[in-house]
Amino acid sequence: MIQITQEMAQELVEFVSRETGYNMIVCNTDGVIIGDNRRERLGVRHEGATRIMSGEVDNFTVTRDDEIRSGQKMREGYNIVIKVDNERIGTFGIGGPVEIVKPIAKISAAVIAARIQEIRHLDLIRGVAAEVSRSVRQTAAAIEKIYAGSEELSAASGTVSSAVADTGAKVNATGKILDFILEVADRTRLLGLNAAIVAAQAGEHGRGFSVVAEEIRKLANNSSSSAEQITDILDEIQSAIARVSSISQKTSVVSEKQNQAIHQITRDMENIQKSVDTLVASTERKKS
Repeated sequence: MIQITQEMAQELVEFVSRETGYNMIVCNTDGVIIGDNRRERLGVRHEGATRIMSGEVDNFTVTRDDEIRSGQKMREGYNIVIKVDNERIGTFGIGGPVEIVKPIAKISAAVIAARIQEIRHLDLIRGVAAEVSRSVRQTAAAIEKIYAGSEELSAASGTVSSAVADTGAKVNATGKILDFILEVADRTRLLGLNAAIVAAQAGEHGRGFSVVAEEIRKLANNSSSSAEQITDILDEIQSAIARVSSISQKTSVVSEKQNQAIHQITRDMENIQKSVDTLVASTERKKS
């Protein structure tokens, strides 16, 4: 519950007293005087204010006749409750002819109530602003983590692209080696054929050479078959590399767009934080 501060009460009674020339007081929820333009009764419990704060009455009037009957122990004047959202937060009292001071008391009580209401609203705004600020800072921290992960992803994507390109180059180099092996196999097969022809021409004397020629042809055929199988495998690897390269490129594009989006969000969050800070500073100035 927000209460009337002594500083606020004293400031108000001194201002209104200067403008009107009447003496006045403000009491807290206990009926104790916390504002007195003459500063003579600060800390004293006021009977009328006590009755008002108990809920017995909403205002307490002392007429000129009451003053005379009390031997001037009571002074002519008017006391009224100060309410905020139907909550009694204090009283305002002013001495003087009732028909004159009564409107002043009502206006002054309304001013205090409005001031308290404003403080409540400012406190609410400040609380909301603080919560928004906390959320913004947490979101900004989360974005920083996402951005760091995105940067790592981008770097990893670049590494993958580089590795893919390097692997592709090595596959191409391996293909050239296989082409050479196939060429050697063809030549070896030709040599085996020539050797078989020579062995046939040699007749009985070339029989052993014929066996060697047959083995050479088998070796050439096996080398050619193995090279063709390896070529097929390399083609599949090359195709897989092409797919990985395509995915890596798409990942890089997505990562770049993600980084741009994160940068934009970060700028937006910074602008929100500045607005919240401005709002908090504004409410602090108004409260003071």
